[in-house]
Amino acid sequence: MKKGIIMQDSLHDNSHSLKNWANYHGHCFFCDGKQEPEVYVKKAIEWGMTVLGISSHAPVGFDTDWNMKEEKLSEYLKVLSHLKEKYKERIKLLTSMEVDYIPGEAGPSHQRVVNANLDYIVGSVHFVEAYDDGTHFSIDDSTEDFTRGLNQIFGGDIQKLVKRYFELQKEMIANEPPHILGHMDKIRMHNRNRFFFDEKDKWYLDEVRSTMKLAAEKGVVVEINTKYFERADFSFPSRDHFRWMGEEKIPVTLNSDAHHPDKLLSGFKEILEMVENSGITELWHYHGNGQTFVPKRFSRDTIKW
Repeated sequence: MKKGIIMQDSLHDNSHSLKNWANYHGHCFFCDGKQEPEVYVKKAIEWGMTVLGISSHAPVGFDTDWNMKEEKLSEYLKVLSHLKEKYKERIKLLTSMEVDYIPGEAGPSHQRVVNANLDYIVGSVHFVEAYDDGTHFSIDDSTEDFTRGLNQIFGGDIQKLVKRYFELQKEMIANEPPHILGHMDKIRMHNRNRFFFDEKDKWYLDEVRSTMKLAAEKGVVVEINTKYFERADFSFPSRDHFRWMGEEKIPVTLNSDAHHPDKLLSGFKEILEMVENSGITELWHYHGNGQTFVPKRFSRDTIKW
């Protein structure tokens, strides 16, 4: 998802400085990604990556600009199964989806997700309540659309909106825990275009940190999402929380939320330095065999598998 973010364009090739890395959150042309899955696989192999998870936006029960269409799901799974076999000697390819949590409509426990027999699930909240006509309100659209939803659905009360966003994440973690929690504080993205709330206020810090603590209790890995770092100096969660995350032993992994093959390792080098300096000594990576994600030591250049 990318509407409403105005950023300068830049591209840094991390392939020469990062080896044996993994990325578990990325998209392809089955949803809003830019290329067919095999192009991402080839780029990952070229850059010496060890593991690649493709996690297209799972279908939901209504039309969006980014979710995979229901009728494409079977083809998506078949294509990834074929690529797994084709490249099994060169990279571990994993089949996933980024699953929206919408109470009563979509989530990690929805039958379509269960039937997909995925290697792991990225669980995210994009939709927070709906307009009077039933249209779902996404916090990941333009700032103009965000403001409209804030005013029409939440009466202009930003705390009410933000708290509902985190409430939905905690509800998902408690009742339908995914393996990875996607971009958990993405609602703050709109503060870049307009000051909606102070990210240092106690009420906000309580929401962010209680969500991550619950994830840790439920065995859910919190991703550090680097998608907007190179172009907008943003990470989700904010780097302001990294030291606290290290102190609290929050299980974390690094994902780029790539929509283009050249972005598979976008922002990794810079964020890794911040993570290491914050006292985080392990990142969680796919293991399988009943222990889907386990902690691994890392350096700024590689994972110690």
